[in-house]
Amino acid sequence: MTFLIRFGQPWGTLSKDLRVGRMADSQSSGNLWPMSERFRPGDHLQVRQWYGLFPYYHHGIYVSDDRVIQFGPGITGDSRIEAVKLTDFEQNGPAQVVKHGRVVGISGYLFEADEPWKIVARAEFLLKLQPKLPYNLIGHNCEHIANMCIAGGYTESHQVRTMFGVHAYTTFVVWVWLARKNRMSRPAAGALVLWLLAGFIAISTYDQQIKRLWQELKEPWFEHERTLKRPPDSDPAATS
Repeated sequence: MTFLIRFGQPWGTLSKDLRVGRMADSQSSGNLWPMSERFRPGDHLQVRQWYGLFPYYHHGIYVSDDRVIQFGPGITGDSRIEAVKLTDFEQNGPAQVVKHGRVVGISGYLFEADEPWKIVARAEFLLKLQPKLPYNLIGHNCEHIANMCIAGGYTESHQVRTMFGVHAYTTFVVWVWLARKNRMSRPAAGALVLWLLAGFIAISTYDQQIKRLWQELKEPWFEHERTLKRPPDSDPAATS
């Protein structure tokens, strides 16, 4: 099967270089896209952004200097999956490669990355598919989509999971402090209950959004995954 990405270019012209983790010279390989020396196709990128006074990381999948596939309003203000230039992706600062296959603070294990050609193929697939589920800061954001491309279905946001962990920790500390100081007045108790309720609502939103995404994407996603069992330029007869 041939994957068409941009300008009608066959995916097979890039897949060999992606599998060995390098990019050939653009003139010798026939590649139409300029490549950064900092990143490789299939890299999971993150760049620091600001939401008012609060910092966060915006995520995307690097294909070339002219093509970073990202989701949400962090770059262009458009809440959908789209391809932007690396310079636009980095408009608020330099991008960094997210390292997979490790434990990330209190948010848990970040799954290992698949082969680069699979990561790019998934990102291009989602760009073409354009899931209908709207962007949601808690349960359906840029990091969910990037991790989905990286690990073939791992739809988690470690930023949000870290927020849940911080919420639980601060709730416990405040509760212990109020109890030890005998300051559990009615207003303080009411505020603590509202704080707990906000956390439960956020966690519920997170779970429900991921569930809704899979309800929408389950069939087309797994159908596409079946096409990724072998590199697109491999010879099926050689593996039969």
